[in-house]
Amino acid sequence: MTTDHRHRITSSAPAALICILAHTVIWPSVASADAGTIRASQRNATYQVTVFTDPTPLRAGPVDVSVFVQDANTGQPILGNSIDIEIAPRGLPSEQIRIEATSAAASNKLFQAANFDLPHAGWWTFTVDVHRPSDSMRLQFELDAADTPPTWISLWPWFGWPFFAIALFAVSSVFRPTRTARPSSAAASDQMSPSTR
Repeated sequence: MTTDHRHRITSSAPAALICILAHTVIWPSVASADAGTIRASQRNATYQVTVFTDPTPLRAGPVDVSVFVQDANTGQPILGNSIDIEIAPRGLPSEQIRIEATSAAASNKLFQAANFDLPHAGWWTFTVDVHRPSDSMRLQFELDAADTPPTWISLWPWFGWPFFAIALFAVSSVFRPTRTARPSSAAASDQMSPSTR
């Protein structure tokens, strides 16, 4: 491996590292998972139901609840189910919010989803009812929702990316290899001693 090639590898490593860090730090909200985090899963003789929520960790504000129904024997998705999802503050069923889960609300069309707006932090009870012609299934679980993050936390990646670009430029400038001028052939011949001519 030549010296110039080693210089190119060395100078490109910090730049590549900054690109990776920028992608990891700036874009986590853009590159989210398809359905979120598994919160409950239940199986009977005919099918299996798995429930996901997003975001993770759960916070007050917009929440997506996705339901994945599969054939218990083959694992194949079962579509067109009647699914009702209820959320209510712990111990306050009278304040429940009820929405039907649909495939139109799901980013992954093998799922059925419902979008809620959690009004405040605290413990919430989630109830998922899956109705099929042959039978039905109910899943229930509780989650602790944190407070809504300050607005600047959700917006800083969009304003912070220029600083990463400046840092990338600065690092690439520091590690850019310096090239030494090579003497021309004419100058080299003039520098030769008389005995070598």
